Amino acid sequence: MVAVLLLIAAGVTAVAGRPGPPAGSRVLAVTRDLPTGATLTDADVATVSAADPPDGALGVASQAVGRQLSAPVRKGEVLTDVRLVSTGRPDPGAGRVAVPVRPADPATVDLLTPGIHVAVLAVAESGQATLLAPDAVVLAIPPPSKSEPDKRLVVLAVPTGAADRITAIGVSGALALRFT
Repeated sequence: MVAVLLLIAAGVTAVAGRPGPPAGSRVLAVTRDLPTGATLTDADVATVSAADPPDGALGVASQAVGRQLSAPVRKGEVLTDVRLVSTGRPDPGAGRVAVPVRPADPATVDLLTPGIHVAVLAVAESGQATLLAPDAVVLAIPPPSKSEPDKRLVVLAVPTGAADRITAIGVSGALALRFT
């Protein structure tokens, strides 16, 4: 009987002496589902406690408010540095330049996220397409203009040799993007 009581006492002591869960780190989480390109406001983020936050987790609202999402996020998701579009000038990489384009079909923009590779095509009125750049990379998707919400802009990294032609056709003609 004494052995049983000692065994129970040892079990209670082991459980009681075990430390509780860590207090956690204070991180930012999203308060609602948001699409790619959304510009974060104070109402979109809240500080929460996370026992094991992901690498790059943001901890202060000022790190996120006013910045644009690089991908869609779900309510409750912890915000990390890679979920936000860079605050600096887009870096197109070696042999490429950044070019802003407006796809002829603005709904295409909703399917894009920074980092996706696309082909850039010039589309004639006849419907014939001409390949301008076989491998462009989406760098950024600025929020829609309030004055022209149906004319969406995308910033692409394109080969230097194709940049002028893409820019000129983008102003005077129709551009299409397709996934590669």
